[in-house]
Amino acid sequence: MPSGRFPPVPSARAATRAPLVLIADAHEWFSRAIETVLVPGGYSVLKAYTAQGLLRQVEMSEPDALILAVDLPGGDGLNLCRLLRADGRVTPSTPIILTQPTPTTRRQMLAALRAGAGDLWGQQLDAEELLLRLTAQLRAKAHADHAWAEGLVDATTQLYNARGLARRVRELGAEARRRAAPLACVAFAVEEDAGQSAERVTRVLRQAARTSDAVGRIGPREFAVIAPGTGADAARQLAERLAEALVDRPRRATVMRAEFLAGYDAVADAAAPKFDPATLLAHASAALATATRDPAGGRIRQYENGSRRV
Repeated sequence: MPSGRFPPVPSARAATRAPLVLIADAHEWFSRAIETVLVPGGYSVLKAYTAQGLLRQVEMSEPDALILAVDLPGGDGLNLCRLLRADGRVTPSTPIILTQPTPTTRRQMLAALRAGAGDLWGQQLDAEELLLRLTAQLRAKAHADHAWAEGLVDATTQLYNARGLARRVRELGAEARRRAAPLACVAFAVEEDAGQSAERVTRVLRQAARTSDAVGRIGPREFAVIAPGTGADAARQLAERLAEALVDRPRRATVMRAEFLAGYDAVADAAAPKFDPATLLAHASAALATATRDPAGGRIRQYENGSRRV
């Protein structure tokens, strides 16, 4: 989908009916096997057996998710995935899941993610795992669809904007408080001269973030990740993984190039008295600002009464 163009808002019909999953596979037995799992789980199912049939069904219906074989007759699965992502009838939040008859490799998974798929399934997936994965992706879709409707998403990157991220940190904070679980925020910036477009940063974030994370753009070159179930050490590791993915740099851990800067904050127990989830985003942003002012003092900073480096 071209940058800056908003996707269609889900219709009232789509919001009230059972979630509709479009299965596109040349093998009827495989489609039926998935159908026997999905229908008892509360889903409706449509089927297509060719690339042409898939595109026709997308045009005629409003699928909430697509399960697409990589070897679908009439079109390569990866190319079809890219085509669907460019189709205005498929929202950016609609899960597209690729399937293949063999176990998945890391290289195949990365190729699927780059094509716009949310996941790549080998056909050894058991019924319970299938339902759990699909439910998690559709839960994220529901959050994203509501965000689009309420103006909480950045039009260029299709991530949460600052307002949307502020809302999600409150929601995730409330859930973490009920579970007495940790919660973290990582804010980072990639400098303008690093040659990193917002679109590339977005792609890296989508690959690095978990389904449970909330990811947003909080400034022209600034982004943030709200990570449930994540403590301070894991938050720093997330920042380091993002740095490695976004910036070419030497292997030595003591050397990091200037383009990537980050700040983070975490709470070990969100049920702690007086904890306010909104402070996580504010503190991570403050730590990022400190790293920006004084990168020589550390390019990844933890917030602590002045944002010292860990």
